[in-house]
Amino acid sequence: MDTCFDELPLENLPACVNNEVQAGISEVDVNYAIHPQITTFPMPLNFGDPGYTYETAVTVTEDIVFQAGKGFGTIAIMPDSGEVTVDLVGNKGNKKTKSSFPFAVSSNNKKVLGFMRTHKNTPMIFCVRERDGQKRLIGDAFNPAYIVEGKATTGKGGEDDKVVNFTFESYCVPIVYSGAVQEPAAVTP
Repeated sequence: MDTCFDELPLENLPACVNNEVQAGISEVDVNYAIHPQITTFPMPLNFGDPGYTYETAVTVTEDIVFQAGKGFGTIAIMPDSGEVTVDLVGNKGNKKTKSSFPFAVSSNNKKVLGFMRTHKNTPMIFCVRERDGQKRLIGDAFNPAYIVEGKATTGKGGEDDKVVNFTFESYCVPIVYSGAVQEPAAVTP
């Protein structure tokens, strides 16, 4: 039998059905950054690293560091329009993770349309705060997030949404981030 499985850890996955589990993401705390502007991107531990556990396999506690004057910008998304998903993709025996972040931005004004045009091929990172306070990264040190869908609509009638729908994806580790969200020295208004 293959010995690469000999040292794999077994950990219990307890759950308390009485815990309140908030679903969803906070629409007021979505941040994005341009991947090439990052100088230090800490990564979770890999199997075989000292201190490896199920939690350290997806956790980053150190700060992401940017070039001088750079950092995370903010996007105000429509309430209840976004979510972070992690899927296992690939064939049996060759599975890997894919993180996705679909969301909507209200209106299709010049700034939102300009964001879509400017970043249609930009390697990015998203930091999304869940409603329970946990921060999730879409993209990692080696696998930036890219836009896979950007669709603006005027809506058809008075009760329709006038929005731009975005989806960003990355074939990356599902990182839970507890480092700082560094803002740039000056954000363009």
